[in-house]
Amino acid sequence: MPIDLLKRAAFVALFFVVAFISFSNSLFEIASAVLIALSLVSLVRSKSYTVAKDLFFAFAAFYLMMNLLSLTQTAYAAASLRGIFKVLKNLLLCFSAFYVIDSESRFKRIFDWILWVALLIGLDALIQGLTGVELIRSRPMTAYVEDTKRLTGPFHHANDFSAYLSFVTVPFFAVATGGLKLFPPKKYVWFVGGALVALVCLLGTYSRGAWLAVASALVLFVIFKRSKAVAALLLLTMVGAAFFAPLTIKARMVSIWDVRNGTVLERKTLWKESLRMIDKSPWLGLGVNTYAKNEPLYKSTGIEIDQQYAHNGYLQMAAEIGILGLLSFLLTVGYFLWASLISFLKSEHILMQTMGSGLVLGIFSFLVHSATDTDLQSLLLVNLLWLAMGIAWAGKRLVEK
Repeated sequence: MPIDLLKRAAFVALFFVVAFISFSNSLFEIASAVLIALSLVSLVRSKSYTVAKDLFFAFAAFYLMMNLLSLTQTAYAAASLRGIFKVLKNLLLCFSAFYVIDSESRFKRIFDWILWVALLIGLDALIQGLTGVELIRSRPMTAYVEDTKRLTGPFHHANDFSAYLSFVTVPFFAVATGGLKLFPPKKYVWFVGGALVALVCLLGTYSRGAWLAVASALVLFVIFKRSKAVAALLLLTMVGAAFFAPLTIKARMVSIWDVRNGTVLERKTLWKESLRMIDKSPWLGLGVNTYAKNEPLYKSTGIEIDQQYAHNGYLQMAAEIGILGLLSFLLTVGYFLWASLISFLKSEHILMQTMGSGLVLGIFSFLVHSATDTDLQSLLLVNLLWLAMGIAWAGKRLVEK
Protein backbone atom coordinates (compact mmCIF):
# COMPACT_ATOMS: atom_id res chain seq x y z
CA MET A 1 0.00 0.00 0.00
CA PRO A 2 1.43 3.45 -0.92
CA ILE A 3 2.71 5.53 2.01
CA ASP A 4 0.31 8.39 1.30
CA LEU A 5 -2.66 6.01 1.30
CA LEU A 6 -1.55 4.55 4.64
CA LYS A 7 -1.37 8.02 6.13
CA ARG A 8 -4.80 8.94 4.76
CA ALA A 9 -6.26 5.75 6.20
CA ALA A 10 -4.69 6.61 9.57
CA PHE A 11 -6.21 10.09 9.39
CA VAL A 12 -9.65 8.55 8.79
CA ALA A 13 -9.10 6.28 11.80
CA LEU A 14 -8.40 9.41 13.87
CA PHE A 15 -12.01 10.55 13.33
CA PHE A 16 -13.28 7.28 14.79
CA VAL A 17 -10.92 7.61 17.76
CA VAL A 18 -12.22 11.12 18.54
CA ALA A 19 -15.81 9.88 18.36
CA PHE A 20 -15.39 6.67 20.36
CA ILE A 21 -13.19 8.17 23.09
CA SER A 22 -16.26 9.85 24.55
CA PHE A 23 -18.36 6.78 25.21
CA SER A 24 -16.92 3.32 24.39
CA ASN A 25 -13.80 1.61 25.75
CA SER A 26 -13.98 -1.31 23.32
CA LEU A 27 -14.61 0.73 20.17
CA PHE A 28 -11.93 3.20 21.22
CA GLU A 29 -9.42 0.38 21.70
CA ILE A 30 -10.11 -0.93 18.19
CA ALA A 31 -9.97 2.47 16.49
CA SER A 32 -6.84 3.60 18.37
CA ALA A 33 -5.05 0.32 17.55
CA VAL A 34 -5.80 0.87 13.85
CA LEU A 35 -4.63 4.49 14.03
CA ILE A 36 -1.37 3.61 15.80
CA ALA A 37 -0.62 0.63 13.54
CA LEU A 38 -1.21 2.54 10.30
CA SER A 39 0.80 5.51 11.54
CA LEU A 40 3.79 3.42 12.58
CA VAL A 41 3.82 1.42 9.34
CA SER A 42 3.60 4.65 7.34
CA LEU A 43 6.41 6.20 9.39
CA VAL A 44 8.72 3.19 8.96
CA ARG A 45 8.09 3.02 5.22
CA SER A 46 8.67 6.74 4.79
CA LYS A 47 11.94 6.55 6.79
CA SER A 48 11.30 10.05 8.13
CA TYR A 49 12.33 10.13 11.78
CA THR A 50 12.56 13.88 12.38
CA VAL A 51 10.23 13.41 15.34
CA ALA A 52 13.25 12.07 17.22
CA LYS A 53 14.53 15.65 17.31
CA ASP A 54 11.30 17.03 18.81
CA LEU A 55 11.81 18.22 22.39
CA PHE A 56 8.20 17.55 23.39
CA PHE A 57 8.46 13.87 22.47
CA ALA A 58 11.88 13.70 24.16
CA PHE A 59 10.22 14.87 27.39
CA ALA A 60 7.42 12.34 26.83
CA ALA A 61 10.04 9.58 26.45
CA PHE A 62 11.61 10.71 29.74
CA TYR A 63 8.18 10.40 31.38
CA LEU A 64 7.90 6.84 30.04
CA MET A 65 11.34 6.05 31.42
CA MET A 66 10.28 7.22 34.90
CA ASN A 67 7.29 4.90 34.72
CA LEU A 68 9.68 2.07 33.86
CA LEU A 69 11.90 2.94 36.82
CA SER A 70 8.93 2.59 39.16
CA LEU A 71 8.95 -1.13 38.32
CA THR A 72 11.93 -1.44 40.65
CA GLN A 73 9.67 -0.50 43.58
CA THR A 74 6.45 -2.32 42.79
CA ALA A 75 5.04 -5.20 44.81
CA TYR A 76 2.53 -5.94 42.04
CA ALA A 77 4.55 -6.61 38.90
CA ALA A 78 1.63 -7.69 36.70
CA ALA A 79 -0.40 -4.57 37.50
CA SER A 80 2.62 -2.32 36.91
CA LEU A 81 3.39 -3.95 33.56
CA ARG A 82 -0.19 -3.26 32.48
CA GLY A 83 0.34 0.33 33.60
CA ILE A 84 3.48 0.64 31.47
CA PHE A 85 1.60 -0.53 28.39
CA LYS A 86 -1.13 2.03 29.12
CA VAL A 87 1.41 4.85 29.28
CA LEU A 88 3.11 3.62 26.11
CA LYS A 89 -0.25 3.62 24.34
CA ASN A 90 -0.92 7.18 25.53
CA LEU A 91 2.31 8.34 23.95
CA LEU A 92 1.82 6.39 20.71
CA LEU A 93 -1.68 7.85 20.37
CA CYS A 94 -0.27 11.34 20.88
CA PHE A 95 2.45 10.74 18.30
CA SER A 96 0.04 9.20 15.77
CA ALA A 97 -2.26 12.23 15.90
CA PHE A 98 0.76 14.49 15.46
CA TYR A 99 2.06 12.40 12.56
CA VAL A 100 -1.12 12.19 10.46
CA ILE A 101 -2.13 15.86 10.79
CA ASP A 102 0.33 17.26 8.28
CA SER A 103 -1.68 20.10 6.71
CA GLU A 104 -3.83 23.01 7.86
CA SER A 105 -6.87 21.50 6.17
CA ARG A 106 -6.47 18.31 8.21
CA PHE A 107 -6.03 20.30 11.41
CA LYS A 108 -9.19 22.30 10.68
CA ARG A 109 -11.18 19.18 9.83
CA ILE A 110 -10.23 17.35 13.01
CA PHE A 111 -10.83 20.47 15.11
CA ASP A 112 -14.31 20.82 13.61
CA TRP A 113 -14.94 17.11 14.23
CA ILE A 114 -14.01 17.43 17.92
CA LEU A 115 -16.66 20.14 18.28
CA TRP A 116 -19.31 18.28 16.25
CA VAL A 117 -18.84 15.21 18.44
CA ALA A 118 -18.95 17.36 21.58
CA LEU A 119 -22.19 18.98 20.37
CA LEU A 120 -23.75 15.54 19.84
CA ILE A 121 -22.61 14.40 23.31
CA GLY A 122 -24.02 17.59 24.82
CA LEU A 123 -27.40 17.19 23.13
CA ASP A 124 -27.49 13.58 24.30
CA ALA A 125 -26.90 14.80 27.88
CA LEU A 126 -29.70 17.36 27.59
CA ILE A 127 -32.05 14.58 26.50
CA GLN A 128 -30.88 12.69 29.58
CA GLY A 129 -31.81 15.68 31.71
CA LEU A 130 -35.33 15.69 30.27
CA THR A 131 -36.01 11.94 30.19
CA GLY A 132 -33.67 10.60 32.88
CA VAL A 133 -31.75 8.37 30.42
CA GLU A 134 -29.37 9.33 27.62
CA LEU A 135 -29.61 7.70 24.20
CA ILE A 136 -26.09 6.55 23.29
CA ARG A 137 -25.45 4.15 26.20
CA SER A 138 -28.81 4.32 28.03
CA ARG A 139 -27.06 5.58 31.15
CA PRO A 140 -29.03 7.05 34.07
CA MET A 141 -27.98 10.24 35.81
CA THR A 142 -25.76 10.36 38.91
CA ALA A 143 -27.65 10.95 42.16
CA TYR A 144 -27.07 14.29 43.90
CA VAL A 145 -29.58 15.47 46.55
CA GLU A 146 -33.25 14.57 46.92
CA ASP A 147 -34.82 14.66 43.43
CA THR A 148 -31.90 16.50 41.85
CA LYS A 149 -29.55 14.45 39.69
CA ARG A 150 -26.33 15.16 37.81
CA LEU A 151 -25.85 14.85 34.04
CA THR A 152 -23.48 12.11 32.90
CA GLY A 153 -24.08 11.98 29.14
CA PRO A 154 -22.67 8.66 27.83
CA PHE A 155 -20.05 8.58 30.62
CA HIS A 156 -20.21 6.37 33.72
CA HIS A 157 -20.31 9.26 36.17
CA ALA A 158 -21.03 12.99 36.17
CA ASN A 159 -17.43 13.71 37.21
CA ASP A 160 -16.11 11.98 34.07
CA PHE A 161 -18.53 13.97 31.93
CA SER A 162 -17.42 17.18 33.62
CA ALA A 163 -13.79 16.35 32.79
CA TYR A 164 -14.71 15.95 29.11
CA LEU A 165 -16.64 19.23 29.23
CA SER A 166 -13.75 21.00 30.93
CA PHE A 167 -11.79 20.30 27.75
CA VAL A 168 -14.35 20.97 24.98
CA THR A 169 -16.05 24.05 26.48
CA VAL A 170 -12.99 26.25 25.96
CA PRO A 171 -12.58 25.59 22.18
CA PHE A 172 -16.31 26.23 21.80
CA PHE A 173 -15.89 29.60 23.53
CA ALA A 174 -12.87 30.42 21.34
CA VAL A 175 -14.90 29.72 18.21
CA ALA A 176 -17.81 31.80 19.51
CA THR A 177 -15.51 34.79 19.95
CA GLY A 178 -14.02 34.31 16.48
CA GLY A 179 -17.16 35.54 14.79
CA LEU A 180 -18.49 35.21 11.26
CA LYS A 181 -15.22 36.51 9.83
CA LEU A 182 -13.64 33.12 10.52
CA PHE A 183 -16.48 30.65 9.96
CA PRO A 184 -19.37 30.22 7.51
CA PRO A 185 -22.66 31.48 9.03
CA LYS A 186 -24.32 28.05 9.41
CA LYS A 187 -21.28 26.46 11.01
CA TYR A 188 -20.78 29.46 13.30
CA VAL A 189 -24.39 29.32 14.52
CA TRP A 190 -24.08 25.60 15.24
CA PHE A 191 -20.85 26.12 17.17
CA VAL A 192 -22.27 29.02 19.19
CA GLY A 193 -25.17 26.71 19.99
CA GLY A 194 -22.59 24.09 20.97
CA ALA A 195 -20.97 26.56 23.37
CA LEU A 196 -24.33 27.16 25.05
CA VAL A 197 -25.07 23.42 25.21
CA ALA A 198 -21.64 22.75 26.73
CA LEU A 199 -22.19 25.49 29.32
CA VAL A 200 -25.62 24.14 30.32
CA CYS A 201 -24.24 20.59 30.55
CA LEU A 202 -21.28 21.82 32.59
CA LEU A 203 -23.67 23.38 35.10
CA GLY A 204 -25.76 20.21 35.07
CA THR A 205 -22.81 18.08 36.19
CA TYR A 206 -22.65 20.02 39.49
CA SER A 207 -18.87 19.64 39.31
CA ARG A 208 -17.22 22.52 41.14
CA GLY A 209 -13.76 21.44 40.01
CA ALA A 210 -14.83 21.64 36.36
CA TRP A 211 -16.43 25.05 36.89
CA LEU A 212 -13.22 26.44 38.37
CA ALA A 213 -11.07 24.80 35.69
CA VAL A 214 -13.09 26.21 32.79
CA ALA A 215 -13.33 29.64 34.41
CA SER A 216 -9.55 29.82 34.88
CA ALA A 217 -8.92 28.80 31.25
CA LEU A 218 -11.43 31.31 29.91
CA VAL A 219 -9.91 34.10 31.99
CA LEU A 220 -6.51 33.26 30.47
CA PHE A 221 -8.10 33.26 27.01
CA VAL A 222 -9.47 36.77 27.60
CA ILE A 223 -6.08 37.98 28.87
CA PHE A 224 -4.29 36.63 25.79
CA LYS A 225 -6.89 37.97 23.34
CA ARG A 226 -6.79 41.47 24.92
CA SER A 227 -10.27 42.14 23.62
CA LYS A 228 -12.88 44.14 25.53
CA ALA A 229 -15.65 42.43 23.54
CA VAL A 230 -14.39 38.96 24.50
CA ALA A 231 -14.01 40.05 28.14
CA ALA A 232 -17.56 41.40 28.11
CA LEU A 233 -18.86 38.14 26.62
CA LEU A 234 -17.13 36.10 29.33
CA LEU A 235 -18.43 38.38 32.08
CA LEU A 236 -21.96 38.22 30.66
CA THR A 237 -21.75 34.41 30.51
CA MET A 238 -20.58 34.10 34.11
CA VAL A 239 -23.13 36.59 35.44
CA GLY A 240 -25.90 34.85 33.51
CA ALA A 241 -24.87 31.47 34.88
CA ALA A 242 -24.80 32.85 38.42
CA PHE A 243 -28.14 34.71 38.30
CA PHE A 244 -30.32 32.46 36.15
CA ALA A 245 -29.12 29.04 37.31
CA PRO A 246 -31.46 26.91 39.46
CA LEU A 247 -31.19 27.29 43.24
CA THR A 248 -29.42 23.94 43.62
CA ILE A 249 -26.66 25.07 41.25
CA LYS A 250 -26.34 28.43 43.03
CA ALA A 251 -26.00 26.59 46.33
CA ARG A 252 -23.34 24.37 44.77
CA MET A 253 -21.44 27.46 43.58
CA VAL A 254 -21.50 28.97 47.07
CA SER A 255 -20.27 25.69 48.56
CA ILE A 256 -17.00 26.04 46.63
CA TRP A 257 -15.74 28.25 49.44
CA ASP A 258 -17.04 26.02 52.25
CA VAL A 259 -13.98 24.13 53.52
CA ARG A 260 -16.21 22.06 55.83
CA ASN A 261 -18.21 20.66 52.91
CA GLY A 262 -18.46 16.86 52.97
CA THR A 263 -16.75 16.22 49.63
CA VAL A 264 -13.98 18.70 50.48
CA LEU A 265 -13.30 16.90 53.75
CA GLU A 266 -13.39 13.55 51.95
CA ARG A 267 -10.81 14.72 49.44
CA LYS A 268 -8.57 16.01 52.23
CA THR A 269 -8.69 12.55 53.81
CA LEU A 270 -7.84 10.89 50.50
CA TRP A 271 -5.00 13.32 49.84
CA LYS A 272 -3.49 12.56 53.26
CA GLU A 273 -3.45 8.89 52.29
CA SER A 274 -1.62 9.81 49.09
CA LEU A 275 0.95 11.83 51.01
CA ARG A 276 1.62 8.87 53.31
CA MET A 277 2.17 6.68 50.25
CA ILE A 278 4.53 9.27 48.76
CA ASP A 279 6.44 9.44 52.04
CA LYS A 280 6.96 5.67 51.88
CA SER A 281 8.79 5.83 48.53
CA PRO A 282 9.20 9.51 47.61
CA TRP A 283 11.47 9.45 44.56
CA LEU A 284 10.38 6.44 42.49
CA GLY A 285 6.94 5.71 44.00
CA LEU A 286 5.32 2.40 44.85
CA GLY A 287 4.87 1.28 41.25
CA VAL A 288 2.80 2.50 38.32
CA ASN A 289 -0.82 1.34 38.32
CA THR A 290 -0.71 0.07 41.92
CA TYR A 291 -2.52 2.84 43.80
CA ALA A 292 -5.74 0.87 44.32
CA LYS A 293 -3.79 -2.08 45.69
CA ASN A 294 -1.66 0.00 48.07
CA GLU A 295 -4.26 2.51 49.24
CA PRO A 296 -5.96 0.27 51.88
CA LEU A 297 -2.60 0.02 53.69
CA TYR A 298 -2.35 3.80 54.20
CA LYS A 299 -5.79 4.74 55.51
CA SER A 300 -6.18 6.98 58.55
CA THR A 301 -7.25 5.27 61.75
CA GLY A 302 -11.03 4.92 61.93
CA ILE A 303 -11.56 6.07 58.34
CA GLU A 304 -13.80 3.82 56.29
CA ILE A 305 -13.92 5.79 53.04
CA ASP A 306 -13.54 3.13 50.34
CA GLN A 307 -11.81 4.85 47.44
CA GLN A 308 -9.35 3.45 44.91
CA TYR A 309 -8.33 6.87 43.65
CA ALA A 310 -6.75 9.94 45.25
CA HIS A 311 -9.12 12.33 43.45
CA ASN A 312 -6.00 14.33 42.64
CA GLY A 313 -4.25 12.98 39.57
CA TYR A 314 -0.92 14.55 40.50
CA LEU A 315 -0.78 13.15 44.03
CA GLN A 316 -1.77 9.73 42.74
CA MET A 317 0.91 9.93 40.06
CA ALA A 318 3.53 10.86 42.67
CA ALA A 319 2.42 7.93 44.84
CA GLU A 320 2.80 5.52 41.92
CA ILE A 321 5.88 6.77 40.06
CA GLY A 322 7.42 9.09 42.63
CA ILE A 323 8.18 12.78 42.77
CA LEU A 324 10.69 12.40 39.94
CA GLY A 325 8.03 10.73 37.81
CA LEU A 326 5.53 13.48 38.57
CA LEU A 327 8.14 16.11 37.67
CA SER A 328 8.76 14.35 34.34
CA PHE A 329 5.03 14.55 33.57
CA LEU A 330 4.79 18.20 34.63
CA LEU A 331 7.87 19.01 32.53
CA THR A 332 6.23 17.37 29.50
CA VAL A 333 2.83 19.08 29.79
CA GLY A 334 4.38 22.36 30.97
CA TYR A 335 6.65 22.56 27.93
CA PHE A 336 3.72 21.60 25.70
CA LEU A 337 1.46 24.35 27.09
CA TRP A 338 4.11 27.04 26.96
CA ALA A 339 5.59 26.26 23.52
CA SER A 340 2.30 25.56 21.72
CA LEU A 341 0.42 28.53 23.17
CA ILE A 342 3.25 30.91 22.29
CA SER A 343 3.29 29.62 18.70
CA PHE A 344 -0.46 29.93 18.23
CA LEU A 345 -0.67 33.40 19.77
CA LYS A 346 2.17 34.65 17.55
CA SER A 347 0.54 33.26 14.40
CA GLU A 348 -0.74 35.80 11.89
CA HIS A 349 -3.23 33.20 10.64
CA ILE A 350 -6.20 34.27 12.78
CA LEU A 351 -8.22 31.10 12.23
CA MET A 352 -5.33 28.86 13.29
CA GLN A 353 -4.61 31.20 16.20
CA THR A 354 -8.22 30.95 17.41
CA MET A 355 -8.55 27.20 17.02
CA GLY A 356 -5.08 26.43 18.36
CA SER A 357 -5.24 28.66 21.44
CA GLY A 358 -8.75 27.35 22.22
CA LEU A 359 -7.51 23.77 21.97
CA VAL A 360 -4.44 24.38 24.15
CA LEU A 361 -6.39 26.23 26.83
CA GLY A 362 -8.97 23.44 26.76
CA ILE A 363 -6.12 21.06 27.60
CA PHE A 364 -5.01 23.46 30.35
CA SER A 365 -8.56 23.41 31.77
CA PHE A 366 -8.53 19.59 31.73
CA LEU A 367 -5.22 19.56 33.61
CA VAL A 368 -6.57 21.96 36.24
CA HIS A 369 -9.63 19.75 36.70
CA SER A 370 -7.32 16.75 37.15
CA ALA A 371 -6.17 18.23 40.46
CA THR A 372 -9.58 17.48 41.98
CA ASP A 373 -10.61 14.27 40.24
CA THR A 374 -9.54 11.05 38.52
CA ASP A 375 -9.01 12.32 34.95
CA LEU A 376 -5.40 11.15 34.72
CA GLN A 377 -6.36 7.65 35.85
CA SER A 378 -9.46 7.16 33.67
CA LEU A 379 -8.68 5.04 30.59
CA LEU A 380 -10.65 7.18 28.14
CA LEU A 381 -9.97 10.57 29.72
CA VAL A 382 -6.18 10.25 29.96
CA ASN A 383 -6.12 9.10 26.34
CA LEU A 384 -8.24 12.14 25.46
CA LEU A 385 -5.54 14.32 27.04
CA TRP A 386 -2.67 12.79 25.06
CA LEU A 387 -4.70 12.70 21.84
CA ALA A 388 -5.56 16.39 22.20
CA MET A 389 -1.91 17.24 22.87
CA GLY A 390 -0.87 15.39 19.72
CA ILE A 391 -3.44 17.30 17.66
CA ALA A 392 -2.43 20.65 19.14
CA TRP A 393 1.29 19.92 18.69
CA ALA A 394 0.63 19.15 15.02
CA GLY A 395 -1.11 22.53 14.74
CA LYS A 396 1.91 24.21 16.34
CA ARG A 397 4.19 22.62 13.75
CA LEU A 398 1.93 23.88 10.95
CA VAL A 399 1.76 27.51 12.12
CA GLU A 400 5.54 27.57 12.54
CA LYS A 401 5.95 26.59 8.91
